[in-house]
Amino acid sequence: MTGVVVLQTAVTEWTETALINILGFALIAGIVATTVAFGYRAASTRGAPIGVGAFAGLAVVAGWLNAAGLEQATIIDETPLVHHATATYVLCAVVVSAVAAEIGRRIGDGIARDVFDIDRLTATGEIASLVRSARLSIAIQLPERIDDAAGYPPVDPSVKRDLTGRTVLFPQISDDSALRSRLATRLERDYGLGHVSITIGADGTIERLAVGGTRSRIGASLPTGTVAMAIRADPTPTASVGDPIEVWTAEGDSNRLAATGTVRATAGDLATIAVDADAADRFAFDPGSSYRLTTRSEPPNDGDALCAVLRSADETVRSITVEDGGTLDNVFVGWLSGIVLVVVRDGEVIPFPADNETLRDGDELSVLGTTSELASLPPNGVRSGSP
Repeated sequence: MTGVVVLQTAVTEWTETALINILGFALIAGIVATTVAFGYRAASTRGAPIGVGAFAGLAVVAGWLNAAGLEQATIIDETPLVHHATATYVLCAVVVSAVAAEIGRRIGDGIARDVFDIDRLTATGEIASLVRSARLSIAIQLPERIDDAAGYPPVDPSVKRDLTGRTVLFPQISDDSALRSRLATRLERDYGLGHVSITIGADGTIERLAVGGTRSRIGASLPTGTVAMAIRADPTPTASVGDPIEVWTAEGDSNRLAATGTVRATAGDLATIAVDADAADRFAFDPGSSYRLTTRSEPPNDGDALCAVLRSADETVRSITVEDGGTLDNVFVGWLSGIVLVVVRDGEVIPFPADNETLRDGDELSVLGTTSELASLPPNGVRSGSP
């Protein structure tokens, strides 16, 4: 009977010690997870992932148990390491510590949000993900007047009405150029615009918004005296965009040469060709007739490839003449926004002038840049202070 009482007492003491130790491990794991979550939110403004808190808390607990086992060959009292009681004790310590670590992670994250005044966004979707990645959202109010972008076709009036006074949510961005770029990209994508020009004021508001449609992909690159037209034809398999071709009539037994030109695009049995305007007037192309195209042997010409690249790029080229006493007179080339491709001075062509090249009266410039960059240049070098 005395042995039973002693055994019960030993079991009771072992259980109490195990419970106290497990609660201590849980407290340590919770404190560690709270600290990690607080620091993670303070450093990144985002909540720590679920696994981070549990891993940090359990790492401390596991290290403690391993150190105790290696030092004493037992973990609790005289219970051997290879014993079902030890296994139960370790398993309970791990489970309770993991739960405490998750609770500590949430507590630490909540404390950090209160301390650093970080609002939690409950919305979902692409914009919400962007906002979360950049901390807080900002509301951008588009102006009440939407202008047309110079050099681009006007957009449909319904698009302007939809953009007028619209409020757009964006992540908090301190850099005006980054905000301008991201807003322009989003408007171009959402509304199918060819170009968006944005002017941001000193207070961060949108002062001016100019939009334009997609520029023509053929007309703007046609040489003088040529026209483009779509005909029904049987293009040769070797003909590609920019190749010189001959257009032959394909009806009847006798074929004759109708015109010569270049291929601009093909789609099935339809081909868009660029031909001489006089030849197009002399030979009336019939929309209902079919023609045959053959390639001509000519030196290779990369002009069409260059035009295709220029049409797809955001940059454009603007010509400016420097006037005596104007804002560009006696100004270094490197001070201009955009890239100065060439300077024509007294008949002499200076390609890609150095940054320290000084502009003079009568210089003719060709500047490559985006619409916003070229907008900062004066119109034809007008005099400073002119209306």
